[in-house]
Amino acid sequence: MAYSTENKRTDWIDVLKCFGILAVIIGHIYRNDTVLGWFYSYHMPLFFFAGGLVYKKRDILSDLKARLYSTIVPYFVFGTLIALYWYFVERSFRDIDQTLGGAFLGLISGQYEYLEFHSHLWFLPCFFVTAVVYNILMNIGGKPVAYTVSLLITAAWVIFPIPSLPWGVDRVMMYIGLYAAGHAFMEHGVGEKTSALPLWIKAVGAAVLLCASVLLADNGLTLGVMKYVTALAGIMAFLLIAMMTERVKLFVYVGRITLVTLCIHGPVYRVLIKLISMPMNCTTDEVRSNILPVLLITVVTTAICAAVYELLKRFVPWIIGVKRAKTDK
Repeated sequence: MAYSTENKRTDWIDVLKCFGILAVIIGHIYRNDTVLGWFYSYHMPLFFFAGGLVYKKRDILSDLKARLYSTIVPYFVFGTLIALYWYFVERSFRDIDQTLGGAFLGLISGQYEYLEFHSHLWFLPCFFVTAVVYNILMNIGGKPVAYTVSLLITAAWVIFPIPSLPWGVDRVMMYIGLYAAGHAFMEHGVGEKTSALPLWIKAVGAAVLLCASVLLADNGLTLGVMKYVTALAGIMAFLLIAMMTERVKLFVYVGRITLVTLCIHGPVYRVLIKLISMPMNCTTDEVRSNILPVLLITVVTTAICAAVYELLKRFVPWIIGVKRAKTDK
């Protein structure tokens, strides 16, 4: 028996996701407003754009079934396990006023505000709805309809105040335009043409876009339309860097285990912060304000997530949306 998870993958897309998940981990650990402002300006938009990069049209029911298996099953499995862990272990030292029943209701609602025990999980139902809605639009009217409606939905989010909605529907409105942009980027050959650019052009472009991203975020240009300008500057900078480093297999691998990393990195880094604070004889806040321990915790957290991924893939692959596939002996 062997495991089959996907068709042929594009390595630089996995590297792009690697940069995104590392920014997520560091952003959740580090206590530096400037760095946090920059990371948060692009790291979650990056994942929706990356989702569009790998989008393939399927009939509506097949797509729904596949995404339920690959996204929603892991969401509820990891969510349930982490809710139990939080209630019986973490609740004693985390300042969160939420009952176990409230945690499970939060899982069902999929709303950020009700996932206090592990707010990182909000991404999965939101991404699921985004991808399913986009595929429905593609089935209804093809690319013209999908592109236009997605951009109009995002424009509506920019213009009108949208309350928090179940399964992150309000955030779907925020991000579906970026998902469409990612699809258009690959569908119209921009990704292939960009990948073929000389190395020096990619390097110069990445440097310029990286500087622009940092400056825009540092000046607070992350609201309204500028939210997307700043996000795209960061996304495109790391996309170019990903294309330049796609042969680094470690980056590719980290990008391929983002589901598990997203789901479990929170409890892992919180334990590591506590463990490191004891021999350093300092508070956890002090650990989180020091970049060297933060980087160490990020590396160890990622390694532990990789170990968990390998164990799950080997023994219970369905938990991470991986199907068993028979191969010839």
